[in-house]
This record gives sequence, C-alpha cells and structure tokens, in this order.
Amino acid sequence: MTLVAMVLSIIAGTLSLAYGYLQEGYTRPALWIALLGIAWLLAEWRRLYWFASAALLMVVFAAGFGVWQEFPLVWMFAGALGGLLGWDLSDFARRLRYAAPADNLAEMERRHLTRVGVVALLGAGLAYLSTLLQVRRLAFEVAVGLSLLTAFGLARLMMRLRRY
Repeated sequence: MTLVAMVLSIIAGTLSLAYGYLQEGYTRPALWIALLGIAWLLAEWRRLYWFASAALLMVVFAAGFGVWQEFPLVWMFAGALGGLLGWDLSDFARRLRYAAPADNLAEMERRHLTRVGVVALLGAGLAYLSTLLQVRRLAFEVAVGLSLLTAFGLARLMMRLRRY
C-alpha cells in the first residue's frame, strides 16, 4: 500500500512539474524533471535511499523557480506536494522494512497514510487559499508574527496527529 502511494506521488509530482514547465515553453527542463522522476523510481528500486532527499531538494527548487517565474501555480504546488509525499513515503517504506514481525504492519501503514493524507489535503487547501487571499500591505512585525503563529499551529497539529 505504501509502495503504491509512493510511486504514484513521485509520478504525479514530477509529471505535474514537467507539464507546468512544458506549458511555459521550457522543454529541456521539463525533460530533465521527467528524467528525475524516472531516476527517483529507479533509485527506490535499487534501494538507494539517499536519493529521495536529493530528489526532494531538486523538486522543491524546480517548483520554487516555477513560482518565481510565474508558471501556473497549480502545477508547481502539485509538483512540490508530490515530491514531499514521495520523500515521506520513501522514508516510511524504508523504516517498515526494519519493523518487528510482531508489529501490525497493515495498521501502521493505514495510520501513516491517513496522517499523510490529512496533511497533504491541509497543505493543498492552504496553498489554494493563499492564491485567493492576497494582502497588499502588511507590516513586517505582523508578517513575522503570523509566520510564527502558523509554524506553531502546524507543529501542534503534527504532534496531535502523531498521537493517533
């Protein structure tokens, strides 16, 4: 179950980024992003676990560059989200290999996928909300306060979800 979700998130993330770049006429970077997705899947198959972190860094960089260049936000957000989910599920699949035989693996997978799904939906919802709400003028202190409040709220949410 985790393996299927990981493969689908890697494919969806890299293809969304590649499609977003392709829409803007950046064919060569789109090809490289698609090749990154293939390389990531091959690295998972060969159990090169370090590659997931490097691939996440490249996917987030590509999505950030796309947002900076004003590419379609939906593809950049989907690409970053797919990369983050692929990285998380890659790490979880690696840790599942070391689980004790007495552990209930199906229950562990179900709980983790539920948590990841909730966080992904919240992230996608907040990303969509950020495209709708735009504040023109905001004092620096207020922006820092809101950023700290957001980080604190997300940390509390993750601690609460971790208990379940």
